[in-house]
Amino acid sequence: MVFGLRRRKRVFGIGLDGFPYSLAQKLMDEGRMPNLKKLAQQGTFTSISSVYPTVSNVAWASFQTGQCPGAFGVYGYAELKPDLDIYLPNSSDVKADTLWKRLSDRGRRVVVLSVPMTWPAPKVNGILVSCFLAPKLDERAVSSPDVLQKLRWTMYEIDIDPAVAHRSLDQFQTDLMRVSTRRWDTALQLMQNEQWDLFFLHVMDTDRINHFMWKFQHEPESPRGRFFLDFYSTVDRHIAQVAERLPKGVELLILSDHGFCELKREVQLNRWLRAEGYLDYENDPALMYKAVKPGSRALALVPGRLYLLTKYRCEMGTVSDIHYEQLRAELIEKLRHLKDPDTGEPVCNKVLTREEAFSGPYSDRAPDIIVDPRDGYDLKAKLGEGEVFERGAINGMHTYHDAMLLTTRGLTSISQATNVAEAGALLARHFLG
Repeated sequence: MVFGLRRRKRVFGIGLDGFPYSLAQKLMDEGRMPNLKKLAQQGTFTSISSVYPTVSNVAWASFQTGQCPGAFGVYGYAELKPDLDIYLPNSSDVKADTLWKRLSDRGRRVVVLSVPMTWPAPKVNGILVSCFLAPKLDERAVSSPDVLQKLRWTMYEIDIDPAVAHRSLDQFQTDLMRVSTRRWDTALQLMQNEQWDLFFLHVMDTDRINHFMWKFQHEPESPRGRFFLDFYSTVDRHIAQVAERLPKGVELLILSDHGFCELKREVQLNRWLRAEGYLDYENDPALMYKAVKPGSRALALVPGRLYLLTKYRCEMGTVSDIHYEQLRAELIEKLRHLKDPDTGEPVCNKVLTREEAFSGPYSDRAPDIIVDPRDGYDLKAKLGEGEVFERGAINGMHTYHDAMLLTTRGLTSISQATNVAEAGALLARHFLG
């Protein structure tokens, strides 16, 4: 190397959505993911945390901005307007610069594939293909129109339809393997044929299988169990293909955005709020949050977000400033004592105020209360008639703890991250100083 010249930094990142550290360790120990094990032994492999609220779009927005939600203003897949109309936040709602933008502004070339909160696709110096929020693979889902031809060549699909799993796990398995294979094949094609300083591939397929097939890992001899375990062995082979094709000097980063565990019960917080006298609504789920009746004082959104219906937040809000803290304290106390009626097990691990959970210029948009549930209790927000505690087709749920981070030797500084937002911030620092 000529004195005074520094090698240009290059990183290939893989985001395995919802892939827990503990599952990775188990599959490596069982010999089902030998390639991941080899990489872990050669570099660093550690457990990290997610962010609150623990949902993929918020976690990956935290990664790509290097900040927590109070700094960019998105708190879930769905948000409410003051008139209680529901809307789905997208890339335009992320009020902080992303890693892709910062690198592009500095002349670095990026390839970004399917990372949540990248629809509509922003312009970048390179290629960006949007996430599952994109209704279809069209010009709004890519950073430039010429990318579409590259994707058609590999028959790329954005995502499966997860609703299929409610009707047929056989079809779900077929769809999952097809979409996953095309995702990895497309990444390999772009990796080898495009110029890039940072390539980041997000894999939603791991989250999909964990939601609907998590319990089958404990039945390794059953057809469903074999599919679950074989799927992860296939992921391991794809990782090996990437690692083998990396040009000399390119570092590898693999991480997940949250952990996973087996789901025992879904807990419908809006029905609980109604039973406790804080919320009333018409029994018509089609109305969604327009079903909420005047006089209501609180409502919930997924995951584990409770909003007090103040005059500031909601057009029909009735909670005054002088009653706010008392009402919030009352709800927090009741949530801390909420138990599974069958087992007596507490539902909530932590119940935090907005001020405890968030900071930043957009923290005023945050939920007034955020609940981190105990493993097994998935906090939902259905309206309409029904039970507070339910069971459904989904048998796996997100956890705040137990995400994973793997880095090769040249990314030692990133291995110090304790959560997914810090990992993104340290990756930005690796490139930009």
